Amino acid sequence: MSQSELWVAAAPALVQAPAIRVRHLWHRYGAMDVLRDVSLEVGHGEIFGFIGPNGAGKTTTIRIMATLLDPMAGRVEIDGIDVSVDPDQVRKIIGYMPDHAGVYDRITVREYLEFFADSYRVTNLGVVDAVIELTDLGNLQDRLVAALSKGMKQRLGLARILLHDPKILILDEPASDLDPRARIEIRDLLLELRELGKTIFLSSHILTELSDVCTSVGILERGKLVVAGPIGEIAERLEEQRAAQAVGLAPGDPGAPRPIQAFVPAAVEPAPAPAADGAPVAPPPPAVVTTAGGAEIPAATRKRLRLRVLGDARVVMPLIAGGTGILGVEPGPGGQLTVYYVGNDRFVADVVRHLVASGVGIVGVEPERNELERIFLEVTRGDLQ
Repeated sequence: MSQSELWVAAAPALVQAPAIRVRHLWHRYGAMDVLRDVSLEVGHGEIFGFIGPNGAGKTTTIRIMATLLDPMAGRVEIDGIDVSVDPDQVRKIIGYMPDHAGVYDRITVREYLEFFADSYRVTNLGVVDAVIELTDLGNLQDRLVAALSKGMKQRLGLARILLHDPKILILDEPASDLDPRARIEIRDLLLELRELGKTIFLSSHILTELSDVCTSVGILERGKLVVAGPIGEIAERLEEQRAAQAVGLAPGDPGAPRPIQAFVPAAVEPAPAPAADGAPVAPPPPAVVTTAGGAEIPAATRKRLRLRVLGDARVVMPLIAGGTGILGVEPGPGGQLTVYYVGNDRFVADVVRHLVASGVGIVGVEPERNELERIFLEVTRGDLQ
C-alpha cells in the first residue's frame, strides 16, 4: 500500500465524532410515543439548549443519553460510544444531573463531595478542593447540606458531577425553582465550564435563561424535533422563509428574496433645516420596507436596537437613517437612540462600526434579546401530548 493510500485509509479515524449524536430515536410509554424519530448532533465545546413544553419528551431523551433508559429504536452515541453497547464507558465521560436531584442532608458539603469522589474512585482529594473553588462553595464546605438553599444545592449537584472531570455535562432543568440571583450564578458557572472545554447539554422551558448561554438549540414538541441548530442560523432561515412567502415562493426557489443582513449607510445628505427649537428634523421612516428582491418585509422580522451616544442623539440620526435595513430611528433623552432594523448580529456590528468611524462616541449598545422566544413561538403550535 502506498503512502497516499495509507493516508486515505487513516482519514476516517481522524474525523472527530460529535460530542452527542442522536439518530432516529423512538421511545414509547404504553401506547403513547413520547419520542418520534428524533435526530440531532451536538459539537464539542457547545452549550446546547433542549427546549420544549412539559411532556414534550426532553427528560426521556436525557435519560437515554445518561444510560438510564434503553431506546426502543434508534441510536444514541456519546463521543462516538453507543450508550446501549457500552454504557459503562459512557458513564466515565458524562456528568449527569437530573431535575430535583436528591442529596444527603446530614453530612457537610465537603463530606458529601469526598464521599462521591471515593465513589468515582478519585484518589487525589485535591480534586475536591479544585471543584469547591470552581463552584464557589468554599465558604459553605463545613455547613450541613440540609442547611443549604435550593440554589446552593443545585451548585453542589454541579460540583458532584465534575469530580471525575467529565467531557460532557447533561443537565435536566438545572435552574428550575431557583430565584433570580441563583439563576444568574448558575448561568455564569455554565459559561465558565464551557471555557474549560466542557460540552453542555441542558434542557429547559425557560427561554430567557437559555438565550444568554446557548450556542445551539433543539426545540422538541410532542416528541418530535421541529428545529435544531445555532440560534442565529435558525433565525436567518426563518427570515428567509418569511421573505420568500411574502412573494409566494418557497425558500431557495429562483427569485426568492433573501432578508437584509448587511448594513450599508445611505449617502449622507445635507442636514435638514432645523426645527423651531433648533434640532434637526428626522427623516420619516419609509412606509413600506422591502428586501433587495422587492418583497415587503413582514413586521415580525423587524427588530429594535437601543444605543446611547455622547451628546445629542438627534444629531446622530442622519448618519444611519435611510441606510440599508434601517426601518426607522427615534431619539430619546440622555443621548438615547432607538433604531428599528432588519438584520442579524453582523448588521448591528456594522451599524456601530459606521457610527464610531463617523466620530460618534458610543456609550451603550443593547440589541433586543427576544430572538429565541420569537423562534420558539414561530416553529411550535402549543400542542400537548
